[in-house]
Parts: sequence; C-alpha cells; structure tokens
Amino acid sequence: MKYNLIILLILGYTFSFAQENLKYINVNGTSEIILPADQVNFTVQIKVIDESIETSKKSNDKYLNELLEILKNIGISYDDIDVSPISLGKNYEFTDRAKKQNGFYTEVDVVFGLTDLSKYYELTNELASNDNFEITRSNYSISDYELQHKTAYQKALIAAKEKAAYMAACLGVKVGEVLEIEENNFLQSYANPFNTVTSVNSEDRNISGKVTIKRSVRIKFSIN
Repeated sequence: MKYNLIILLILGYTFSFAQENLKYINVNGTSEIILPADQVNFTVQIKVIDESIETSKKSNDKYLNELLEILKNIGISYDDIDVSPISLGKNYEFTDRAKKQNGFYTEVDVVFGLTDLSKYYELTNELASNDNFEITRSNYSISDYELQHKTAYQKALIAAKEKAAYMAACLGVKVGEVLEIEENNFLQSYANPFNTVTSVNSEDRNISGKVTIKRSVRIKFSIN
C-alpha cells in the first residue's frame, strides 16, 4: 500500500513539474460574419379582457383564427407557426395604489417567420387592421443560421492559429500541438436593422436588414 502511494506521489510530482516547465502560448481568435437577412421573425400577442372568462376565451379564439387565416393567405405554412399554450385568469389594475380586479383575460403568443420579404408591408398592414394583434417582438434572421454559426467558429479557430504562428515566429519559436480550447461566450450574434425604406415609398420597396454573427475562442498551443 505504501509502495503504491509513493508511486502515485512520484507520478503526481513528475506531472506537476512537467506542466510548470511546459512552454505554451495563449491566443484569442475572433471572427465576424455580416450577412443579408432573408427572413423576419415575429411574435404577435393576442390578449382579450372581458367581463367573463368564457367570453374572453371565445373572443381570443376568434382573433387567433383570424390571425392564422392572415398568415395562411400571406403564404406562411402552419408548420412554421408556433402558438403558445393559452394563459387565462383574473385581470388586475392598480388604481390609487390599490390592486383591483377588472374582468378576466385570455392570452396567447403566436411566433412565425416571414421568408418572402416582399410581403412584409402586406403582412404588417393586415396585422395593423386588428387592434387585438400586438407585435411584441420582431427581428431579422437568416435561414441557414446553424451553417453560418459553424463557419464563424471555423474562422475564429483559423484566426487563433494564424495569430499564434506569427507571434511565435517573431520570438523565434515554433507552434506545437493544441493543449486547450475554450469558447468565449461573451460575443453574441445580433440583427442589424439596416432598413433604408422611407415612409413615402415604403410599400414600393422591400425592407432590408443584416445579421452579424460574432464568435471567439481561446486556444493554448505548446511552443518549441
């Protein structure tokens, strides 16, 4: 038992010594891809407040069917539409610092994407025709996000490797094997609403936006 313990201590010391004397370089690699958006994602909320929860729900169901019909006529497949589970309950208002019930509410969120941007104004005009439709969120996106996401990471890895190579060359050493790779999650992709359409001629033109995907990695290379 003591013999095995001694062997483990020797191995641990040897590994620790090797790690302390290992020469390495840490570098960050970043990439940024800016792409034209090919779709707009919407979240439309339907919320109805009425004196009874039954009438509130009936009205909400009616408006939901109207919205789905609008989306169908625009050319959006039902498979590309997500309808949230229904929320319903007592509706409260705050007046004179007091909480008071004012009827009952029924609420659903409908999420969908518009890929034919030429129909943007037709769609938004239809949504604006009903006071019960509220666009709570909209953003530009790209349909091949996963592919572009991987491409951005590949470019970040290449950038890190190239940076390590020229830094090592300046010091007269060579880059060896990869010892460690870490993803830096502080860089996120975002949509850039690059819309140049004016209110005068907006319905005669398509909207346009760009999506920026940023990725960053940290890599530790051994150096010889």
